[in-house]
Order: sequence, then structure tokens, then C-alpha cells
Amino acid sequence: MSICNRLSQILFAIGAYLCLPAILVLLSADVVLRYFFSAPIRWAQEAATVTLFLSLVFALPQSWLKDAHIRADFLAPLMGRAFGEALARLVWLLVLALSATIAVQCYKDIQLMVLFNERSSELALPLSWFRGALGGTAVLCGLLSLAKLVQLRPVARPIHGDSL
Repeated sequence: MSICNRLSQILFAIGAYLCLPAILVLLSADVVLRYFFSAPIRWAQEAATVTLFLSLVFALPQSWLKDAHIRADFLAPLMGRAFGEALARLVWLLVLALSATIAVQCYKDIQLMVLFNERSSELALPLSWFRGALGGTAVLCGLLSLAKLVQLRPVARPIHGDSL
């Protein structure tokens, strides 16, 4: 499982240290060019949107792995330990099912996107690559949730992650 952990760290680093600064630089340049020189970058909004999508998708496995996601744990203290563990297993099972569904759908979508040569409007980027990134990340999330499921005691700990 260390390969999945390392891959999730690499994807997170790409999202945090490449994608987000790229958005900042691109939109800053677009604003300066738009308002001071009346020469906006036509494709800046689309590029920022695509890059934001990639940063969010790349950060997802690491946030689940480190319990850094936001969850509502106001009921957890009211539940017994056995019920909390069962609920934690159910949640990871649902994450596994959702990840598998997304991965399969992405695989099917990629075939059609390649067949019809779907591209973004301004940059003319092949959209199948972005669907592939989503599908690959879904596979990684599925593997991570499977690892959480087979652990002996995947206890939902309210002190980890941001609780509402």
C-alpha cells in the first residue's frame, strides 16, 4: 500500500505546488493585461478552470488518506464504539463503490471522447486526458478505501479531520 500512499502524496504535491500557483500566475497576468493594456488572455479562464479541476482531483486521495476532509461528527460521540466502527466501514465501502463507479464511467467516457475527438473550446485540449486523470484518481481512491476496509479496526476518530 506504500505505493498508493506515495502516489497520493505526489498527486497532492502536483495539485498544491504546481496547479494552484499556476492559476495564481495566470489569472494575475490576465487581470494586469486586461485592465492596464486592454489585452486579456482569451483562454485564461478555461485554463484556470481546468487547472483548478486537476488540483481538486489530485488532492482528493491524500485528503481521504489523512482524514483531512470535513465531516459531520456531531453524532459520533452519541454512538457506541461498535456502531461507530460499523458506520466507518460502511462509509469506506460507499467510497469504494463510488470510486469504482467513477472509474468505470470514466473508462467508458474516454472511449467516446476519443472517438468524437472532444476538445476544450479555447485551448483545444483533448478532454479525454482530464477524464483519464479523474478515472485514475478514482482508482487510487478505491484502492485506498479498500485498504481502509481491510484494516482490522478502521475506527472513525472525531479528533482527526475538521469536524462540523
